Amino acid sequence: MVHDPRVTTLLSRLGGLYRDPSRIDRDASSLLKSSVGVHLSPGIAPLVENNGDTSNCMVLQGTIAIVFRGNTYQLLVDIYLPPGYPIRPPVSYVRLAKNMYLKENHPHVGSDGMVYMPYLHEWNARTHSLIEMVVAMSSVFSADPPVFTRSTPQPPPP
Repeated sequence: MVHDPRVTTLLSRLGGLYRDPSRIDRDASSLLKSSVGVHLSPGIAPLVENNGDTSNCMVLQGTIAIVFRGNTYQLLVDIYLPPGYPIRPPVSYVRLAKNMYLKENHPHVGSDGMVYMPYLHEWNARTHSLIEMVVAMSSVFSADPPVFTRSTPQPPPP
């Protein structure tokens, strides 16, 4: 397995945040080199927890493919690897592009864009992976996209 040098560099910048940095390196690099993670890039960003705590952690940002009504779309996502990963599951958000809106009451995405799905709820560090999580997200969101677009009304001609 060839590690992604971007991941290795970011892990060194994060110091001792993760208990098992080699697992983070392996998991993130595997996703980034996979066909489902090719449009993701690693970075460092603050993750705000439900209890208000904030910590800088690794985030994989970009797009994942969904297929809806025969067309492939790229859905913007942020996948955070929180302190405690891989024991704790990744924290994922759907992000909005211009003229995109979150569907209200979507069964797998909260009003803040946070992703809720069985794969994350049942996360097991020994049997689950970031690649399988992205495949599950793509499948769930292909069946029921969490975003929609509204066309902007054209101004009347002068």
